[in-house]
Amino acid sequence: MKGAREPFRSQPPGHVIIGIGGGVQEKLGLFLKENSRTKPAIHCIGAALAFLTGDQAPIPMWADRLYLGWLLRLLRQPRVFGPRYVSAARLPLLIFRYRETLPPLLEK
Repeated sequence: MKGAREPFRSQPPGHVIIGIGGGVQEKLGLFLKENSRTKPAIHCIGAALAFLTGDQAPIPMWADRLYLGWLLRLLRQPRVFGPRYVSAARLPLLIFRYRETLPPLLEK
């Protein structure tokens, strides 16, 4: 088609905006950063959207300064955050226990 825009590959984006939550957006952003031929600016805004829509409860500034946002979320939604925090609490123990058999860090 004459005058049609070229496919995405001909003009890569200068910015990539990722709006998913749950810690997944950082992994996706890192994957895109490491595997892109060009280096677009990558913006991870998942939590911002959740706060704006009311899906995520706002955290007061005092709690944010004292790093207590996790505790307020747990108190507001114990069924959601309780299992997440319990499973995450095991990670330092696993790292300590298996430190000799951990896979090596990837070097570039």
